[in-house]
Amino acid sequence: MNPGDAPTKTCACTGIRWCAGCRDPRIRRRHRMDDPMPLPGPLSTRPADPAAIPNPRKAVHDFDLDLQCAPSCPEFQGVRVYLDFLSPDQADRLLREVEEAPFVPAQSGKWKQHYGPKVNFNKQKISAGQFRGLPSYARRIESCLRERVERDHAGHPAELRALRSALESFETTDAFVLRYSEQHASNLDFHRDDTFAYGEVILDLSLESDSVLTFLARQSPDSPPSQGCFVRVPLPSRSLAIVHGRARYAWDHAILAYDIVGRRTSITLRTLNKTLHLSDAGRRILDIARRAEPLDKVEDRDHRESGVAIRKGSRRSPMRSAILPGRE
Repeated sequence: MNPGDAPTKTCACTGIRWCAGCRDPRIRRRHRMDDPMPLPGPLSTRPADPAAIPNPRKAVHDFDLDLQCAPSCPEFQGVRVYLDFLSPDQADRLLREVEEAPFVPAQSGKWKQHYGPKVNFNKQKISAGQFRGLPSYARRIESCLRERVERDHAGHPAELRALRSALESFETTDAFVLRYSEQHASNLDFHRDDTFAYGEVILDLSLESDSVLTFLARQSPDSPPSQGCFVRVPLPSRSLAIVHGRARYAWDHAILAYDIVGRRTSITLRTLNKTLHLSDAGRRILDIARRAEPLDKVEDRDHRESGVAIRKGSRRSPMRSAILPGRE
């Protein structure tokens, strides 16, 4: 290899995004990628296990799963983590169900599946696009969560009331599956989920390995992240985390590469922003999301009942299907 030659780029990263496949500066120059954003100073190395060594960095606070809060950061509110949300057998079955659909490469060394509307975040436009419906497990997760919250009496009563109030307007309209890999240094950079398209509550179910969701509150909109306040929320395997309220709207969140050990798969469920419910696109999205089964299965069954077979994933018009009966 000549000194100026760069290794082959094997990832989907662009801009400032990065993973193990594009950290080489030669790759980034060749593909006109920007330098990755460095982690804020307090997070430049993985914080010590709070159970073993007291954390001397007051900017980094630890979320206590027993107390369901960050005791040293009382202003951090709006996160609840349900441990053992699934049994090991349930988690294994769900993972097999997820893997029946293909993953596609995503930014920052991840792979993804997406079931939901198409959103143009810059232009604040949303449409049903190719949304054919939600996987059946999305409704099961939401239903089990509601039962769990109903039985929950732990933690601060005000926090629990706020959670139950937020869930009243939650109805899954978007399911996002992400697969992380330690080998590929998969990560999710600091961000806040869009507020034009999505409502208050975000659900995140963790499968396979444990991880940590790191939150960041900036001192001001223009202040550097290094001067912010951080809260690290453990995400044990088979747990479900709920983000709402201040944690949803006032804090950024991220999955840091050093918090991925082995492989992690997450299922994130979101709901349509209430302001979009009365729009034409919103009504269409809600109608699709509320179907008992995806449109693909409905259309395939209708075609079979009418004696017409179609290829999986094809979208023939009724006239063309009638002209070509039984073709595979």
